Amino acid sequence: MAEILLISDVYIKKYTNVNGAVDPNLLYPSIYLAQDKFLAPYLGTNLYEKIKNDVANNTLAGNYLTLVDDYARRVVLWWAMVEAAPALTYKIDNATMVQRTSEDSQPVPDVVFKDQLNKWQQNAEHYTSLMVDYLCANSALFPEYSNNVWPQRCPIGIQKGSNTYIFSSGNTASSRTYGDRRISQIP
Repeated sequence: MAEILLISDVYIKKYTNVNGAVDPNLLYPSIYLAQDKFLAPYLGTNLYEKIKNDVANNTLAGNYLTLVDDYARRVVLWWAMVEAAPALTYKIDNATMVQRTSEDSQPVPDVVFKDQLNKWQQNAEHYTSLMVDYLCANSALFPEYSNNVWPQRCPIGIQKGSNTYIFSSGNTASSRTYGDRRISQIP
């Protein structure tokens, strides 16, 4: 099966300041990575796979369509921007990294680039939090959300104001510590 992307280069160009002339092939790897790295962990394996299958079969509807249109696509959009920015700025050419330039533009200083990247990351975190809040408040609408068993990925929840991440699953409660972060599973 072909890889299913929840957003396109057109979607990115419509809702961000990415120029319409940007090659879509430079954006697709970032979209794929954003889905796999930042969306899938918050949806869990079963819900993520259901959404991808529904999109592939053109059967996405109802609550799932609302989840994708109002939440998941925005999560993917802003995480894709975070991932795409370095790829759009730099390229590997003959085994060395170079900065892209054009005749009618000039590269911004690193501090401006990092500031913009930080703003995109804040947007991504904001929309991720909204999506998790929506899923937690409406988990009964999405049985796949809490129906994962090993080796499937259980969805990650966000506990605001803490370094703790909560995994929402039907498994028994347990806690683990990774570095300075406490990881919990909710029954």
